Amino acid sequence: MKRNILLVGVFLAAGAAVGALLGYGPLLKYRSVGVLSLEIDTSEYKRFSELANNAATLRQFAAAQPSSDLDADDLQQLQRTIADGGWTTPIPTVSKADAREIPEMLLKLERDKDSDVVRAYLGVQLTYANPDPQRAAQITTWLGGYFKDVAAREALRERVFAWAGDSRRFMERAQADKLKFQFEIEQNRARVKALKVIVSSYPEVTRRDAGQIVDVRKDNEKFISPLAQLIGAESEIIEINRKVQKLDREMEQHEFAQELIENAEAALRKARSGSEGVLAVSKMIVEFSRKAKSDAEKEKLLSLAAEVSQIGARFLARAQFVAEPAVPTRPERPRPLMVVLVFAFLSAVAGVAYAWRDLLLKKPLSPQSPGTDVSLKRTPLPERRN
Repeated sequence: MKRNILLVGVFLAAGAAVGALLGYGPLLKYRSVGVLSLEIDTSEYKRFSELANNAATLRQFAAAQPSSDLDADDLQQLQRTIADGGWTTPIPTVSKADAREIPEMLLKLERDKDSDVVRAYLGVQLTYANPDPQRAAQITTWLGGYFKDVAAREALRERVFAWAGDSRRFMERAQADKLKFQFEIEQNRARVKALKVIVSSYPEVTRRDAGQIVDVRKDNEKFISPLAQLIGAESEIIEINRKVQKLDREMEQHEFAQELIENAEAALRKARSGSEGVLAVSKMIVEFSRKAKSDAEKEKLLSLAAEVSQIGARFLARAQFVAEPAVPTRPERPRPLMVVLVFAFLSAVAGVAYAWRDLLLKKPLSPQSPGTDVSLKRTPLPERRN
């Protein structure tokens, strides 16, 4: 009996030792949490999070902006963590609890107060777990800068490729619009010529019907005097010429910006981070401003520069931690003491099973009454009579 009890104690101590090694070793995790202020919509969050969960994106950013808070082991662990996802959680602008407690009219006024754009999320919560609580807070802070940079890079990439797409569509459509305007001008000039002949043929009627011209449309021109139609046709020529001038100005702008857009696409492919891309495109726009000659070209450059500046301000400057990643004081569950107790209990159960294995494996006897003879008695056969 003493031997069995001693054996159970050995199992118990061994289990507690294994639990301590695991609980205070690989299973020990301190989780740090930070909240990044970043107003985005649902589609933006999906794009940013998918790009940020890519291990190649992480390695590229770490190479572009190395940090003393991140060593090779941390980078390997980070790649596994971000690949699994779950380290970012969007914070909705209006939670379910807010929607229940605040009237819909007040919510609508709050949304429309400052901006015409209503974004679904007002920030992103970042989490990271590490055996060292200080390292957990440092790496969570580093992840905040990483997510901001990924968001800026993706937003700038989308903007530059939108420039390219809009420019191609505009140039294709502009040629057709210009031909259409030229045809309309020719038609109106022919009408003006014919109407002048009519007006000169009936001078008395023309003077009697002269008056203020408010609007001359195709559906009512046949009910007004030839002089009014003449004035309307000449006014239409003036309006079409104004549209042609505006179209020519826009074509000049797009042709001037075409080279800039192509260079911006190439610069983005070379950029290893979002901040590097924003800086490269901004610098490129400044260099192109020296080539601008007309006001139209200068206006186009200023418009592109404003869009790039807005991306940098939104995702790099204004996006800050509203809740800094704090150094955690308590490990996350399962806590080391719980791991020790669980392993000690399981080991004790295994020790009991091993110590009394003979008794547990012995086949139990069927129950019987006391004093009953269980031996089989042979009943003698009756004698056969001849």
